[in-house]
Amino acid sequence: MLKVNLFKARYIIRLDDACHQMPLEKWGIFENYFNKRGIKPIIGVIPMNKDPKMGSSFNKNFWSYIKKLENNGWSIAMHGLNHLFQKTNPKNSFFNFGDKSEFVGKSLDDQQRILTKSLKIFEKNKISPSLFMAPSHTFDSSTLKALELSTKIKIITDGFSFRPFKISNFYFLPQQLWSVKKIPYGFFTICIHPTSMTEIEIHKMIGEIDLISESIISFEEIDFNKIKSFSLLDFLFSKFYLILLKIKLTFK
Repeated sequence: MLKVNLFKARYIIRLDDACHQMPLEKWGIFENYFNKRGIKPIIGVIPMNKDPKMGSSFNKNFWSYIKKLENNGWSIAMHGLNHLFQKTNPKNSFFNFGDKSEFVGKSLDDQQRILTKSLKIFEKNKISPSLFMAPSHTFDSSTLKALELSTKIKIITDGFSFRPFKISNFYFLPQQLWSVKKIPYGFFTICIHPTSMTEIEIHKMIGEIDLISESIISFEEIDFNKIKSFSLLDFLFSKFYLILLKIKLTFK
């Protein structure tokens, strides 16, 4: 198990929005590269996608494909249920981030129903999700309670810090990047959306990933016994990072 060394940056790759309608030709470019380099990313799986933005061609062999990735060492994350959103105030989200959600603002019972239905689909297809990946990075305290009541998942890929942290009974792998950045120290998750990328963008990103490939780790390498509770340092990083992120999004 890896002890995260804060004096040398470590990265995890996370791929969002795997579903029956995913464009396999785009995803296959990443898959081939990761297999060649021995990189084992986290993949967020939407078990019953209803978001038309994800594509229209339905792959009947989708679950066999996900099982193959799991067998190859990719870590499977439950990415909600349908990938359908309602508008929400970022202040109501657990990390005060995001203006749309599949979970935020819904009752505990409703969130339990969503998670239970999602988990049953995974189990039916003999897939065991190790993590929770909230669609649009948004969830609330009721989501965490629903996860406790409905699943065995204790690890969430989201949040802002320079290291993994623990809050209550959950471990968080912070997700701070949507592109490749060379950073001297800390732990960073790079979030990638293959479905919405062009092939030119995909090859460009692969070239950038290659520059940091020796510093990329897998979910299985993390020693969760070494992860500390959310502290003042994590809080300060989170607040400062959110300010910078909002400025960047404002002028994008």
